[in-house]
Amino acid sequence: MADDKLRQELFYMVRLTSKYDFSKMEVVEGILRLESERQILGSVFGKRFKARIFDIAASVNTDDSCVICGQTAFNKVICNHCMETIGGSEYAKSKAPSIKEQKSRKAVSITKLGFIKNILKTLCIVCLVVILFFQIWVLSLWININKEQPIEEARVSQISTSPVASETEAYNQLILDFPEDEGYTVSFSRMDRDYVGRFLLSPGDCCEDVEEELTDEERYDYFFSEDVYVFSISYYENYVPKIGIAEINSDGAIIIMGVFNDGRKTNCHYKFR
Repeated sequence: MADDKLRQELFYMVRLTSKYDFSKMEVVEGILRLESERQILGSVFGKRFKARIFDIAASVNTDDSCVICGQTAFNKVICNHCMETIGGSEYAKSKAPSIKEQKSRKAVSITKLGFIKNILKTLCIVCLVVILFFQIWVLSLWININKEQPIEEARVSQISTSPVASETEAYNQLILDFPEDEGYTVSFSRMDRDYVGRFLLSPGDCCEDVEEELTDEERYDYFFSEDVYVFSISYYENYVPKIGIAEINSDGAIIIMGVFNDGRKTNCHYKFR
């Protein structure tokens, strides 16, 4: 198990080295932030790797030795020999015992526990029948709830994005979708920072839903931040106020949160334009 963990670390380090520019502090911060959550790099090589990429991003003088074998590494992290050897290894094939051995052990277990298996099969059938009836009941409730409170489609802009370079330009883009002559009030709130990946989603996507499905590799490209203009939006309809916020980045892409999305998830960010 220890060897497997080490192979996993080495492969992980090679993959990061081949893909990312460690001279950028935001890249290293993203890697270290994810590392603090996943605790992947725990070996001596992993600790050297984390220290080296941080020193590079912080412009601290480092030697050119490979953090794995000690030979000269032209990228100051991992030498070409280690990159090629580890990157082209059969790591995935050597992770676990052979399939043949697993099947053999499974066959022996099934032979010894045949009686128990029959009992379990009967219990499974009973459970499946109960689950089926439960699902039918939940489905009927869901259909009735949707009839009373149908889910609205997420609102998206029909206007093309246009780069903005100031608060005024950002405001002028917003009022194209939320015109004040139709009862909207748009006011600048502050400059803030938000995740770059949110502005690259398709219009109508719920940012939080997408973020829950990201792989470890996708998170590196997603959870970097950029400056955005933040505006508040209010609207009165039949004496009922509606409020929300909008964020605009320099490319003119817009994220909204509040009552202007699908009518239910008012605390989620949605890609609007």
